[in-house]
Amino acid sequence: MEEKEIEILSRAMFSPSFPCNPLPFLNGLHEGVKKYGTWWIKTDVAKKILYVIIAQAYGQSFKLESLDEYERLLRSTK
Repeated sequence: MEEKEIEILSRAMFSPSFPCNPLPFLNGLHEGVKKYGTWWIKTDVAKKILYVIIAQAYGQSFKLESLDEYERLLRSTK
């Protein structure tokens, strides 16, 4: 995946129609980390791509309390 393709993925959260397929975004995150290193996940480009994936999982207007969600997911594993 080229740098330009990763940049295009990072702008998808602002598109008029919200993307429904997570695979390009998961691949983009994977390629970015592979190409630039693990620090890349903390960049705004990576966070914009991650935002789309999270919004696909929780809904576009999500409000996520990470500690609450962590505890919920922990309970679901028991």
